[in-house]
Amino acid sequence: MSHSDGNTDWGRIIRDMIARSTDSAPTEPGVYRMPCGNCYVDFFLASDGTERWLVPGDERSYTRDTVAIARHGEHPWERMYTLGHAAAEIRRRATADGTPVLVLIDELAAVAATEDAAEDEEIARIARERPADSAEVARSDLARKFGIDLDEL
Repeated sequence: MSHSDGNTDWGRIIRDMIARSTDSAPTEPGVYRMPCGNCYVDFFLASDGTERWLVPGDERSYTRDTVAIARHGEHPWERMYTLGHAAAEIRRRATADGTPVLVLIDELAAVAATEDAAEDEEIARIARERPADSAEVARSDLARKFGIDLDEL
């Protein structure tokens, strides 16, 4: 069919594309690398039984259909580590090292806190380097959005 064909049922074509993309989306909750190969999504079931699809850095909750059509690409969906995998790895490390689990968790939390602090510093650096006359969000508003006090840095 050509684009000039007035008989083309674009609604049906789009519905078919959504159905194909939705059919290939994961059905088991977990964290996945999306088909674009760059983005991640956390798929879980809420307490009311509805599906939630959260994309890091995005405040919205997506549906299966919107994730399937908005996050396209050639790569297959790739399941990342689950909390069960993380718990098993913590247990394995604690056993192998003879370290109490709580000590290992404290060590991992310290590493995470260090990484969070480095990320906060990077965000603050970017905010400070933006031109003061920028038409975008004010530097102080941007820092406040990320919970950073520029005076402390």
